[in-house]
Amino acid sequence: MLAGSVLVSYVSSPIATWTCLILLLSIHLAMNRAAVRAVSMQSLNRQRANIVFSTFLEQDKVLSPKEVSLRERIFEWDGVLRWGSSSPFATARVGLPLRDLLTSMAPAHEKTGSIRDAEARVVRLIQLYSQEKFLVWYDAPQRVGHIVFKEGAAAKCQLKAWALVLWISHRHLLAEESKGAHATSAMFESTLDLHRTTLQELSSRWPDCVSRLGTGGWDVDIASLETRSGNRIRLQASGDD
Repeated sequence: MLAGSVLVSYVSSPIATWTCLILLLSIHLAMNRAAVRAVSMQSLNRQRANIVFSTFLEQDKVLSPKEVSLRERIFEWDGVLRWGSSSPFATARVGLPLRDLLTSMAPAHEKTGSIRDAEARVVRLIQLYSQEKFLVWYDAPQRVGHIVFKEGAAAKCQLKAWALVLWISHRHLLAEESKGAHATSAMFESTLDLHRTTLQELSSRWPDCVSRLGTGGWDVDIASLETRSGNRIRLQASGDD
């Protein structure tokens, strides 16, 4: 603004005015970009989580906040899943109500709105995640990961859920590419098996991941994945009759 005020007294023609305007705007944007690049956040939002977890899972390496800041995009689509520097191949929705996850697992009836096979499927999913503070389901045909948090889900649990849906979606993409076929809605069993094996592998590596994230400069106790107030569910074990 100060430079513009000084130039006003020296500029008279329209061409010179537009030339100075474009020049000053370019300098302003370049300086803002450099300022943004210089900031290294220590919390893991969705974009940084994609970069950090894909690198850890593939290379067994934890990037520092500074290294991640150099790879971050200034503008990013909300909720997209990327593996490293890849193009977006799926999206993830965080903090959903349970019904949204159920609908993705078993589509609702067009007329009644009832969810077919929902009870049997959700029981199996709850059993799979009985030791976790979240439920995750990857809708392969739509390429959308659904994350539902249980009551008391802390920041580390939320990060694990994001890492899980990222890894599941990436593995599903690799399977599609190797088989040359696209996902269909009749893949519940194979998708559930993929969830099970990926959860087991991630759980075995998760303590080491959290420890190395902490020593690498990341604050894993800050919950930055939810961009708005999310839902929580409470599950109670039914007693024997």
